[in-house]
Amino acid sequence: MGIWQLDRLKWKENLIKEFNNLVKDKPLSLSMGNMKYRNMEEFTKIITKGTVDRSKKIFFPAKTRNGKNGFFVASLLTDNHNNQYLIDEGWFEYSQFDYFKNNTDIISSEILGYIRYPTEKKMFTPNNSPETNEWYYYDLNEIQKYFKTEINQKYFIKNMTNYGEDFLLPSTAEHNFTNNHLQYAITWFLMSLSILVIFIIYLIRKNR
Repeated sequence: MGIWQLDRLKWKENLIKEFNNLVKDKPLSLSMGNMKYRNMEEFTKIITKGTVDRSKKIFFPAKTRNGKNGFFVASLLTDNHNNQYLIDEGWFEYSQFDYFKNNTDIISSEILGYIRYPTEKKMFTPNNSPETNEWYYYDLNEIQKYFKTEINQKYFIKNMTNYGEDFLLPSTAEHNFTNNHLQYAITWFLMSLSILVIFIIYLIRKNR
């Protein structure tokens, strides 16, 4: 467990570094990036003009924010070169659910955001439920089938643009990550050492 916590420490440090870079990085044109770079790195800041189609959207039940339950809503983004992506538009509280559920607007906007790669389903993560439109992890192939249209399979976009809905909170370049993995690692190593000492004492006394 101590070694695992050290691995998590390295991962968290890299994640915080990537978020810190978002503040100072200049955005890359999403369309130009697709044409110039075969693989854009995760957390690359992007900008594009396009449309967000809320007739094709999914909902992620989210943890509470400021004590309120809510959801993330992700919709179909089409850029000005007709490339299609999943865009995580942001978080809204539960009281606005019916508004987003019934919303089929086509929103034309300049989008500022950053790239995220989908992660694999964890052991205790619930299965996605297309039947109820509740999603717990980003399976872009499954979402593409749900949308019944092709979307980019390599990554999705985290939106940082506020396009006029004050109750929709987009992502930001700021983070509130805690990083206590070093303390956890030390705790596990000390526990292991303590158990080893107790075991050695037990063997010594047993063989007297």
